[in-house]
Amino acid sequence: MMIQTKLSLPQHYDPNYAYPLILCNDGNLQHLYTCKEKAILVGLLPENRLKDYTPWQAEATRAGAENFGGQADEYHNELFNNVLPELQSRYSIDTNKIIYGGYSLGGLAAVYSLYRTNIPSAVFSICGSFWYPEFVNFCKENPVINQNASVYLCNGKTEGIHHDNILDTAPQCAEEVHTLIHEKLNDITSVFDDFGHHENLTNRYKALSDWLEKQL
Repeated sequence: MMIQTKLSLPQHYDPNYAYPLILCNDGNLQHLYTCKEKAILVGLLPENRLKDYTPWQAEATRAGAENFGGQADEYHNELFNNVLPELQSRYSIDTNKIIYGGYSLGGLAAVYSLYRTNIPSAVFSICGSFWYPEFVNFCKENPVINQNASVYLCNGKTEGIHHDNILDTAPQCAEEVHTLIHEKLNDITSVFDDFGHHENLTNRYKALSDWLEKQL
């Protein structure tokens, strides 16, 4: 498995200073510009997000679409055991401030990582796809390994509203996952807005950036 990366170093990068590291699924670094002088930003580009960001195999949500491949464990193994050490060998990184997150399926993968590794100090998810088959039950039945993580969760109350498939359960599933993680961790920020999956991006990322700056 290969994960391509795109890197943003602070303009006045100093190798004698240990920087926080922000790892962002799908490589959406443009939304994190307010953090770019305080942290090393790394965009993660998967081979196939329908495989790499999903925790187990599941059928596609619509006929003719590609099924979900369920390779998140392999993806995280590559990320934390190969990509991260390579970054640490090249750049000055504060190992106590490794932040990992994403949007949609990228947010699902980030939250799933809470149950698999304690490497990130903070995890964020915007519009995480918590409707994913059996994910709510997984969160109920499994312990969170990353007990010391700070977590930021944002979902929209009208996500999936125009779908007539499993996606229309998105708000209910998000509410359950937020509650379950809130019960298992001490430092969680839970946000619900009134918008759909692809809406209100500017404000969502602004709120995320405010939270991120407190983690840096």
